[in-house]
Amino acid sequence: MRKPHLILILSVVLSMLFLIGTVSAQANLVANTPRTNEHLFSGLNSYVADLEAGHWTVIVDTDSFWGLQVKITIAEDSEFSNVIAESGTETGNFPSIAFTLNTNSTVYIRVSENSVYHDTSGFYSVGVYDDAHIPGFFQSLSMMEWAILLSILAVILPLICGGLACRRSRRRVSTKFQDTILVDAPMHVIPKEHSGSVQTHRSQTTTVRLPLKCPSCGAEVSHENVDWVGPLEAQCSYCGGTMRATFERI
Repeated sequence: MRKPHLILILSVVLSMLFLIGTVSAQANLVANTPRTNEHLFSGLNSYVADLEAGHWTVIVDTDSFWGLQVKITIAEDSEFSNVIAESGTETGNFPSIAFTLNTNSTVYIRVSENSVYHDTSGFYSVGVYDDAHIPGFFQSLSMMEWAILLSILAVILPLICGGLACRRSRRRVSTKFQDTILVDAPMHVIPKEHSGSVQTHRSQTTTVRLPLKCPSCGAEVSHENVDWVGPLEAQCSYCGGTMRATFERI
């Protein structure tokens, strides 16, 4: 066999091996089922998926720990000469792309490293989804992102709960005061246990709270229609009903 013929045969064999290697490197993607723990290092990974006609979205979920930046290319052929859609045309991270198929088709998906210096790497998951199965925010979180989120919630939630409790407490106090009226009462109606805290400054009255309306007849309470009959105890001048007063510390 002549040497030129041998070289030609070897070239054909090497070309076939190269093509076989290219095809075998294309992993299968099942619709709406992501492939996890995929790894990319300054290169590209290729996938093939058999899809029905409709609207589809390819999502590459990279773990923020790695800082991996990717670009997605969708094509009709394994050589990516007939491109259907591309997630970005510049360097940077473009982790999702949507496209539409008019007929049932086999598509080829390429995930390539896309940083400025082509030096990022890391693990990721990749999936092709129809509109009914696009993963939500929480489904796309990695373990590290879940840990960060839970740590933030552990700090924020107690602060929110504490603020709401204080607000409810102030609201209860405000409502309580709205249902009462401040009146001046003579010193003799102040219980002995409170007498030491009363600063009379030679005054013979102090401030107490009474219901805004008489509990018995509903008459509005004022300074003029209250008769004091005992310690923190007043009598409605309209119906004679008893009303309890609350000592107001000032």
